[in-house]
Amino acid sequence: MSGQVLVSGGNGRLARALASVGGVRVHALSRAELDVTDIPAFKAALARLRPAAVINAAAVSKVDVSEAAANQVNAVNAVAPGYMAKACAEVGVPFIHISTDYVFGDAIDRPWREADPVSPINNYGRSKAEAERNVLAVDDGICVARVAWLFGDGEDFISHLLRSPGDIAKVGSDQVGSPTPIFALAGRLLELAGRMKAREAVPRILHLAGSPAVSRADWVAAAFRVLEAAGRRTPRIERVAMADFAFAAPRPHYSALDSSLASALFGGELDWRVTVAQPETFAAAFNS
Repeated sequence: MSGQVLVSGGNGRLARALASVGGVRVHALSRAELDVTDIPAFKAALARLRPAAVINAAAVSKVDVSEAAANQVNAVNAVAPGYMAKACAEVGVPFIHISTDYVFGDAIDRPWREADPVSPINNYGRSKAEAERNVLAVDDGICVARVAWLFGDGEDFISHLLRSPGDIAKVGSDQVGSPTPIFALAGRLLELAGRMKAREAVPRILHLAGSPAVSRADWVAAAFRVLEAAGRRTPRIERVAMADFAFAAPRPHYSALDSSLASALFGGELDWRVTVAQPETFAAAFNS
């Protein structure tokens, strides 16, 4: 794709992954460089940088923090994306908004599809669902990309368990989701931006998540087996119910995403098992 991609939330994990993928010039701006709640500043950045596309990765993403910081969460997560989408539409710049599996929370027996009604059960999910509505109100040049359970950069849930003290890791056995290899996701997002810039037809909502659906405990167990084979010491997994954790905010028990549309669009699934099964690359992310 010719031209650069402007990415907000430049200090976040996904923005850093986007900047590291290569092949596309990425201009990732941190909150200090671009406060997405300052819409005149965002419009000025558009005019100054003239990006080929914008990916909004800025968010208050800590679920428990979001329960106690409603005003900030609403401003960043819910309100700003809609204004950003409108500003991009005014100058003909494609806009990709990063959303989350946590817009879903109802009980279900199969992965969530793009057309399913949202059902958030915590403030983070509600703010992201509201952002989706605001972005989708823009007629053209937008895509809401839902992602989930990012891993592979050494800053994910698996890394947290490895760095925690003790020999036992308590992991929820009744939470099911879609582990997503972060660098493969970043590549698809940049390709999506290029397709939108070329005016190709893309879904207005797209699930860009890993498959197949798996419980958090089974996912961690698979990752630990590979790390152990590569010589990394891992804690023993203790499978527990989510109710055993003292979370400030409830978590959905089943938030796996059906990514069939993305698989057809990009020519294959983001199979998390393939990434985990590559010891030389997967284990390297957890050396710190």
